[in-house]
Amino acid sequence: MAQSADPSVADPVAIRPWQFPRGALLIIGFEFCERVGFYSMISLLALFLSAPAAQGGFGWSVAASLIALGVFSGLMYGLPVIGGWVADRQLGHRRAIVLGGALMLSGYTALTVTAAAAKGQSSPVLTLLFWLSIGLLIVGNSLMKSTLVVALGDTFSGQDARREGAYAYYYAGINLGGLVAGFLAGSVATIWGWAPAFGVSAVSLALALSAFLILGRALPLRVVPSSTLAPAQTSMLTFAQTRNRLGILAVFAALLLVYSTGSFQLYGTMSFFLERKVDRHLGSFDIPTQWFTSVEAAALIVAAPTLAAVWASLRRQAREPDIVIKYAVALGLGAAGLLLFAVAAGRLGVGSHAAWPLPAAGIVIQAGGEVAAWTVSYGLVYRLAPPRIVAAVMGAFYACTLGLGGYLAGWVGTLAQRWGDARFFLVLGGVTALTGLGAVALRPLLRRAAVANDISLVS
Repeated sequence: MAQSADPSVADPVAIRPWQFPRGALLIIGFEFCERVGFYSMISLLALFLSAPAAQGGFGWSVAASLIALGVFSGLMYGLPVIGGWVADRQLGHRRAIVLGGALMLSGYTALTVTAAAAKGQSSPVLTLLFWLSIGLLIVGNSLMKSTLVVALGDTFSGQDARREGAYAYYYAGINLGGLVAGFLAGSVATIWGWAPAFGVSAVSLALALSAFLILGRALPLRVVPSSTLAPAQTSMLTFAQTRNRLGILAVFAALLLVYSTGSFQLYGTMSFFLERKVDRHLGSFDIPTQWFTSVEAAALIVAAPTLAAVWASLRRQAREPDIVIKYAVALGLGAAGLLLFAVAAGRLGVGSHAAWPLPAAGIVIQAGGEVAAWTVSYGLVYRLAPPRIVAAVMGAFYACTLGLGGYLAGWVGTLAQRWGDARFFLVLGGVTALTGLGAVALRPLLRRAAVANDISLVS
């Protein structure tokens, strides 16, 4: 299909990043650096907390480390609903990003100092400093997480079709950040230890925040709270329209919650399985566990344009599936990835180790599911959310999917110790697969609701 000269009617798939406003490119770059910091930190957290004192860790039990990881993940993705409301109604988007970034930078710095001072000793003072750093990260992230997504949309005007293309590149930036983070944090931790590895997060976010402060002054972001805007400056929806749109989003959030509970196992039970029960040797080289998070990110980067090309081809044939089917595909791939871990765990004998290619394949397949769901979710939320509280709704969507999913992943992950890894991954994969079938069963109802409310479920 030839690309129209009018960006408002252009095919989003055909749009190139150099066609975006400079502000959009800055936001995409900011998110890349921020994700390098976040994924570096989260790939290390449970392993650091459970590492024995002789290895510089806190020496916590596996169960305690998983629960801490779950609480942290849940709050990191759960509280942006509050932070988004503050950004929409109190601070404005620009100030929310700056304040949130500054708080997160302080948190990463405090965590680096904690790891440097610990040296295998978890004293009350260090424990307090650790939780202070976690608190700073959670509060800062709550202001910034959903606001960045909305800020990207703010850089385009009206119904500019380039916005959908920009979200695809934004998502690619997230994945590229994850790819860099796993290799960088894992390598630094292996060579120099925990503190320099956590320092990667601080340096990455410092670069992002500095660039935003220097280059972002002219961005067309909402710099005043939406509560101060006149009604004519925002599109108003009736109460019934708002209720119906949020109800449709709630169904998609529930489906994505199940997928997220499985995918977050990568930072918990999957990491422990890879660390302790998988032969990670590649010749004479021992693959760091954190590198497997980069395997996921690399798979995401490859899968995103692949799926985009598939959807574009089907669109030209008027056969592109709607968002419900894309979610069902996501859940099916997520289930397949978990089931490969179950197969790997089921082959273990007493004292033996599984070969790394099978769980690595599970991570790759599961990553395809993430692409299928999230590449359409950002635009869906932006289109359906009431304009006056769009950042808050984006935050609520994060809370119901990644926030609750991250928390449940930590809590559910403790069952692996009681059930055994094979049974745990088998049950979780089965539940995910059944949820995908449930999505297909709900499709007629969702399509009728979308038509009744003049909503398109085709991205």
